[in-house]
Amino acid sequence: MDRIVGIDISLTSTGLAVITRRTDGTTLATTTTFTSRGHRADGLTERATRITTLAADIDRATGPCVLALVEGPMIAVKGGSPVDRHHLWWAVVEHLLARGVPVAVVISTTLKRAIAGKGNADKGAVASAVTRLWADVELANADEGDALGLAHLGAVALGWPVQTLERHRESLSVIRWPAGLTVGESVA
Repeated sequence: MDRIVGIDISLTSTGLAVITRRTDGTTLATTTTFTSRGHRADGLTERATRITTLAADIDRATGPCVLALVEGPMIAVKGGSPVDRHHLWWAVVEHLLARGVPVAVVISTTLKRAIAGKGNADKGAVASAVTRLWADVELANADEGDALGLAHLGAVALGWPVQTLERHRESLSVIRWPAGLTVGESVA
């Protein structure tokens, strides 16, 4: 069985989705959330431990996969610690790369446009659109919806048998795909 993983990386609520292509050719999607809580008064040791632990937990949950898609880092987001947020993003990506997993980076507006039809759609609209694509998956929150949207775009790119809209195909040209991956080819 092949697996594609989508990860909506966040310090407080990381959504992770896995689409599995079974030996009979059908696909199955699952989602989960990783939560973490920090405090403004946390020192460097607590912050580093939080990020290291969270990145390792996310990496273990991705398991073996043929492709991982992560939402690009949010540069202008207010609140929280941008340094910690970017450290977590890189830690998750580095774990994947160290295991030889091809990683594609999808900017937020591309995900929103591809899945919900508008580049400025809110997380609720993305989750609603994902639910229409994967009616058998119960999302716990909008972060899981973003993650499943990311994984869905990976499945479209690799030609897996998933519901595909024209806007899904159109988005593939603007995603930063890993070197050596040809979009439209199935990865065995």
